[in-house]
Amino acid sequence: MNIVRLRKASSKDKAIVVGFYNSIEQEEPFSLKREKKIANAILDEACFIILANRKAIGFVIFDYRFFDQGWIELIILDEAYRGKGIGGKVFDLLGEQCKAGKLFTSTNRSNTRMQKALAKAGFSFAGQLTGLDEGDPELFYYRLIREENQSTEQS
Repeated sequence: MNIVRLRKASSKDKAIVVGFYNSIEQEEPFSLKREKKIANAILDEACFIILANRKAIGFVIFDYRFFDQGWIELIILDEAYRGKGIGGKVFDLLGEQCKAGKLFTSTNRSNTRMQKALAKAGFSFAGQLTGLDEGDPELFYYRLIREENQSTEQS
């Protein structure tokens, strides 16, 4: 059984993160824009290395830029570790550290593998946005982390 944990990425991890991204990017070469985005996520302490038994097997970019809710912008796991429940463990770890009431993420409609992983991890469908990727809408999902305190006092 894999012991999964997250570790904040440091500037020394940039090459590792870029390597994981390059492993899935097959249609176009890794762009300098994406490299800068990863470097900024590391500087902002929003990039985490995913470790299984102390071995780096992927990364996740997580912050609160989405309406002050937890936002998983990007998660990439090494192909050899997919389908083993590790993504679900990562979602749980992010939920444990999330300071907001909800955890959000999105994926393309064509990414059925991610949609299944999200459903298995307890995420609910939130809505669809068209116009980002031509012919492949972005599907948004959320997972309730904790109930918001909505009690009201009566006078």
